[in-house]
Amino acid sequence: MELRNALKDLMEKRGISLKAVSRSLGISTATLSQWLNNSYTGNVTKIEEAVKGFIERQMEKHKTSVNSIEFVMTSVAKKVFEIARICHIDGEIGVCYGDSGVGKTMAVKEYARRNTDVILVEADLGYTAKVLFAELHRRLGMDGRGTIHDMFEDVVAKLRGSGRLIIVDEAEHLPYRALELLRRVYDKAGVGILLVGMPRLIANLRGKKGEYAQLYSRVGVAAKVEGLKPSDTEEFVKAVMPNSNGVWKAYHEASYGNMRVLCKLLKRSMRVAEINNMAVSPEIVRETAKMLII
Repeated sequence: MELRNALKDLMEKRGISLKAVSRSLGISTATLSQWLNNSYTGNVTKIEEAVKGFIERQMEKHKTSVNSIEFVMTSVAKKVFEIARICHIDGEIGVCYGDSGVGKTMAVKEYARRNTDVILVEADLGYTAKVLFAELHRRLGMDGRGTIHDMFEDVVAKLRGSGRLIIVDEAEHLPYRALELLRRVYDKAGVGILLVGMPRLIANLRGKKGEYAQLYSRVGVAAKVEGLKPSDTEEFVKAVMPNSNGVWKAYHEASYGNMRVLCKLLKRSMRVAEINNMAVSPEIVRETAKMLII
């Protein structure tokens, strides 16, 4: 009963569904439900061992403070916020581009969280013009159905004079038709648009031979974001480990100023230190960095 109560308590506190637990354990939802109700007649020991392992992993997963770190305003985030604000207030088309993992996505997600009138779309390789406008259509309270033309007109009507901002992350995945229709939304609705992505986004906006001048000429502000500065890494590491005693220098050296690598490195090194009942040291950071594909 103690183990059953522990699982029920964990599920309630963490908001984990019975289906999610059963999937993690590799057993059916019906079997787990029967075990929780003390009516399972099969191999109870096997279920109990699986549940114990699940609870231990969940407790360990939430033990490391990096999982609950609050947003840190790095120099990268500050630059993204500046461009987003210009687009938002002045109704401009803006472009923010930089290498993978520097923290662009983290910044735009935080900007959208702080500004509820922002529509944030995270594009991927499957985003056609129709997929993009179906997403915008739904985000504006409609059904995401119809022809591209009809959805485009609906989106423009909803956004006209609203002062809202559309942010498209990983915008380098958008085909030219989607980018051109976004330009028309900008022209007809007068709202700001921020395109965020890899450096090739700029080439996509210009065209191979500069043939997309009508689109690129609408860009009112553009900025390239670089990697983290040493002061950024220091602040970020101290937010996770207030008593880190200068170990941030090892993190900065090992992460090459890349936010994604830094986050992975923090998690892995803190876990290694925890497993070995040690404090995180520069040596642990360097050894852990060898485990990552950088």
